Amino acid sequence: MTHIKLEVMIRKQVWLLVGTFTTLLLSGCGSTPKTSPAPPPKPVVKVEPSHQQEQALRPQEWLAEAQQDWQQNNDLRSRNELLLNAAQGFLESDQMVKASQILFAMRGTLTDSSLRNQYNLLVAQLYGDDNKVGSQQRLDLLQSVTTTEPASQQLQYRLIALEYARLGEWIEAANALLMSDDQAPENISQAWTWVNQSSPAQLAASAQHSKLAPYLSLRQLVLEYGFSPDQLKQQLTQFQQVFRGHPLVANWPDNLSHLDKLSPGNRSNIVVMLPLSGRLQVTGMAIKEGILAAYFDETRQLNDVAPPQLRFVDTNNTTPAELIEQSSTADWIIGPLLKENVDALLSQLPASAKILTLNRPATENTQPNMSSEEGVLADTSQPEELLPASYSSQIYYALAPEDEAKQLATRVFLQGRRSPILVASENSLHQRMQEAFMTQWQQLTSALAARQHSAPTQVTYTDNASLREGILTALDVAQSKDRIKEIQSFANETLYDLPRNRRDIDAIVVFTSPEQTELVNPVIEASLSPFSGVKVPVFATSRSIDYAQSPNQWRDLENLHFLDMPWVLPDNPATELAQQAQQLWPQRPTSLQRLFAFGVDAYNLIPRLHSLVWLPQLQYQGLTGSLSVNQDKEIVRTLPEAVVTQERISLIAE
Repeated sequence: MTHIKLEVMIRKQVWLLVGTFTTLLLSGCGSTPKTSPAPPPKPVVKVEPSHQQEQALRPQEWLAEAQQDWQQNNDLRSRNELLLNAAQGFLESDQMVKASQILFAMRGTLTDSSLRNQYNLLVAQLYGDDNKVGSQQRLDLLQSVTTTEPASQQLQYRLIALEYARLGEWIEAANALLMSDDQAPENISQAWTWVNQSSPAQLAASAQHSKLAPYLSLRQLVLEYGFSPDQLKQQLTQFQQVFRGHPLVANWPDNLSHLDKLSPGNRSNIVVMLPLSGRLQVTGMAIKEGILAAYFDETRQLNDVAPPQLRFVDTNNTTPAELIEQSSTADWIIGPLLKENVDALLSQLPASAKILTLNRPATENTQPNMSSEEGVLADTSQPEELLPASYSSQIYYALAPEDEAKQLATRVFLQGRRSPILVASENSLHQRMQEAFMTQWQQLTSALAARQHSAPTQVTYTDNASLREGILTALDVAQSKDRIKEIQSFANETLYDLPRNRRDIDAIVVFTSPEQTELVNPVIEASLSPFSGVKVPVFATSRSIDYAQSPNQWRDLENLHFLDMPWVLPDNPATELAQQAQQLWPQRPTSLQRLFAFGVDAYNLIPRLHSLVWLPQLQYQGLTGSLSVNQDKEIVRTLPEAVVTQERISLIAE
């Protein structure tokens, strides 16, 4: 049986336990236990007491009875039953130290399997938020429990679900939660949410969980027909007939009961607000050209249907009041682009107005990072319920660099990297990206034991000299060179040796400009020891890549992993449009190519926004990434990962 390793030696002698429990009792109650005749033996208390008498007793009273029983009857099993009840009571009243003392003293004295099961459940709860113990260790302990007692089984599976959720194993978490109670409405709702968070790889391994079959089938229907409301309604009606009487149908997801909300509605008049003059004219024009490209592509497919009326408004030197006046008859508004214009416009816009902004408001809704059982089961960085609290047609779409940094942290973590180095220039943008990476990394590693990962080593530089020095120091190469020099000073002959870098580093993440990345990557490669035989990959975001740089850049970026939008990567999903864009703008910089794709997706999202808002598990495969809408009404972009190998770019599968 697997146990969590404790730092102190186990007290094996039974006679020593008597003294230990006496000390605990004195410290917990402040009085000496009575020596009156022992009460009748108590039944074994499972994890959740069900008898009124058991519920009425306080932990100190259980402890007193345990000492009496031991002194008078010398019955080890009876005493352990009472002690486990006391430990459970201390846990329930948040007196962790006293619970820990009892459980520690008992370890090694439990010969009865039912008591060992109860003991392991209590230990798992005791170390539930201890960062020295990882979720996998607690899972091993919980999965060793073989109890058949209903209340204990229910708690066992609930705790297992909690640990799987902390690890991001959504399918396993949903299955365990349903194993605890597949009739409880809150469990059904949470399992449905977790199933919708699962990755394709997790779904592929879900066939063994029979309880999840209806959930997976329903998810697949939503994904397949989510952008076709009429077809989805028919499919869902058939699903409810096939699974009539199933708890999922009896507790039908609220958002699937409002399919009328999926209708794209009227969009015959669209107003686009962009900076079409002034210092941001080039930026605004690139987005405008993308919107027009999507508009004309749609128009060709409409046949006899009248196309929407598209009108552009220049936001340069235009007041919010003027913008509102010019968009008063619009069915939809796209824009504005600048954050200050977004804030000003949203504050004066009527609640009925439908708008897809091209930036996010200055104040974003954030949720606290919760580590308790309630926090993980209620919110794991995803919406608690797949139905918006109050539907709004104000959706925010942005190419936010912080989002890429967070996604990069997730990709690095899911590849098993645990000790990265972060390299960032002093540029404010790069510092913000590094901070976003760190925040996401802390959340991802919160389920791991402290010894299972290292806090990222951060390198901040101002110029090429400080960059090289910072990397060498972070890799411990500088210290290695100093040690070589020190040894040579004591030797009469010349020593031949190469500096060695730290062996724990398994990833290097850079937040740099494209020009700086071409310098950083060779420095890193030259600093890594050839003796390890293992290449340490370098990771970057799209902000570090420029496809219009010198032809030799890919040689300097060998082994660089990076995120970028599908529009600029191999296997472009819109080859015909890409060819046309190349003919029209053959010398267009990479940054403007991305803005063009941004405009294309902004226009194509309009008829799909209602579906994306009401069905958050949906994703639209756009040119800027896989697009979905979160609970804060933000468009979330999921980018593919690519790697430079032999001076060529290759996509990496999820």
